[in-house]
Amino acid sequence: MQVPEIVVVLHKAIDKEKEAITTYLHLAKIIKDVKAKNVLINLASDEVGHMNKLEDHLSSYLQGKSWVIPHSSEAEAVAAVIPKSSRLEKIDAGKLARADEVRILEVAIDKEIAANQSYLELSKGARSKEARELFLALAKEEDMHAKILKAEIDSIGQNGFWFDMQEFTMEQ
Repeated sequence: MQVPEIVVVLHKAIDKEKEAITTYLHLAKIIKDVKAKNVLINLASDEVGHMNKLEDHLSSYLQGKSWVIPHSSEAEAVAAVIPKSSRLEKIDAGKLARADEVRILEVAIDKEIAANQSYLELSKGARSKEARELFLALAKEEDMHAKILKAEIDSIGQNGFWFDMQEFTMEQ
């Protein structure tokens, strides 16, 4: 008997969320800035919520029940449009221990961009509408996380921008 596609992809997505939770908690332990630490902890909590949604959907599907996750309201999720930061394949604990808050948050942004792109790719390859909708919805949430992290970097840098909007102007 072949395992349905939605079961396989839900298991992959659950594993990705577990990895994100671990990453955010690890980064939160390293970072010294309290506000940035709280942002990372809140994002880990969001990822727990994603994991719970995925697990609920998997359980519901296996019991023959209907869709439990809200459908994506758009046909396509827009990939995160964040200024490019250097990419790290693996988190190097030694480098992060010496990194400043901004660099640690850039690592988190990289992870969110990768998660967003991964969910977009999974949505493109999904054979069922259910799987496609699920991954598009998750891609949108990961995109929002990247934007939150970028706003935190802007806040730490006190560059006068928050969520890409100028907070003040020098013009009269």
